[in-house]
Amino acid sequence: MNGLYLNDPGKVRFLAQHAKSNYVWTVNELKVEWVDGIGMEGGHSHPRSHTTKQGSGAGIVTKQLARLQEMGVKPRTRCFVDEIVRDASGRVRGLKVYEGYRFPKFGTGRVKYIEAKKAVILCHGGFSADVAYRMLQDPKLTDKFQTTNQPGATSELWREASRIGALEVQNDWIQCTPWNNAIEKGMGVSWSFAQYVAGEFGVWVTTKGERFVNENANRKVRADAILVEQGKGLRCIAVANLAAGAALAERRPGFVEKCVKDGLVKQSDTLEAIASAFGIDAAALKKTIETYNEGVKAGKDALGKDVSRVKPMTEGPWLAMEMSPRIHHCMGGIVTNLRCEVIDVKTLKPIPGLYAAGEATSGVHGAVRMGTNAIFDCLVFERVAGLSAVKAA
Repeated sequence: MNGLYLNDPGKVRFLAQHAKSNYVWTVNELKVEWVDGIGMEGGHSHPRSHTTKQGSGAGIVTKQLARLQEMGVKPRTRCFVDEIVRDASGRVRGLKVYEGYRFPKFGTGRVKYIEAKKAVILCHGGFSADVAYRMLQDPKLTDKFQTTNQPGATSELWREASRIGALEVQNDWIQCTPWNNAIEKGMGVSWSFAQYVAGEFGVWVTTKGERFVNENANRKVRADAILVEQGKGLRCIAVANLAAGAALAERRPGFVEKCVKDGLVKQSDTLEAIASAFGIDAAALKKTIETYNEGVKAGKDALGKDVSRVKPMTEGPWLAMEMSPRIHHCMGGIVTNLRCEVIDVKTLKPIPGLYAAGEATSGVHGAVRMGTNAIFDCLVFERVAGLSAVKAA
């Protein structure tokens, strides 16, 4: 339902069936350290979110790099892929690259051709940082929007894959996160407060002091709702009390306190002080909290939020931060089958010698990616792509 039925059912089923085994693999083989406890991300029907102790995918990538070092494998960096080489028979034979490339200066470095003995695997991520290309897909995503991605999240390989005949779909479905802190750049860190504290247990309000969306709906619903309110000239604020942060404190001790210390989240003893700090209508905010608490006690929220694990917010200290949507994830991309073979746009059959996985591909997320699903999308299908490539004729 969250994907608006744009998902590939086979891929969704495959991901679900292999999520647990890949989690176990990260623990047993990579020694990834996960925090205790399970969170509930937007759009989820039950708590199922796992978080690394580092708080991001870096907790997995650093372990992967360590394993590669143990194996004597050194990843090549500063290597710009200029062309995917496909021969007259249609098979992908290798890559033309610029070695020693200096981002973002196209053409820097030394031209080199790399032959693929077995196959080429494309895992080049999304294009959220590429303003010109993303505006071709979705014109409203102008340069006024920041991205949570690193600057190299650009479209060169999206366009190159298309040029050599890779089928791509749904490239215009680009996800914005709803909960990034307006005073942080990029992804930041305090979004976890807006999601895992105020999103799960507190409220999101406008400067009118009124709730405007189910705080734990999927990301598209919430980001769109914030953009509508911002279009009215209103700011959107995540509000909760310190007690509401208990669940996050169990998984990430000291996190909320550090956000407060660093000035990313405002803490005050009274709601009136919070309202004053963000220009919120104090009387309306107080009434909103009272109404929310009544719904919590009754077990039925007016905006449809699951409040089964929520407790009424009756006393301070109170916490708040302003939210600003950021461009985050590309749901569309290269069409692949369950062996991660890339499909040819002309024949609708696999391109020999070419595989793809991760955010570069389509099918798993549909119209909107639910939180924490991307990491396992990458892990599950990149392992499949690797095994398929090894077995390639």
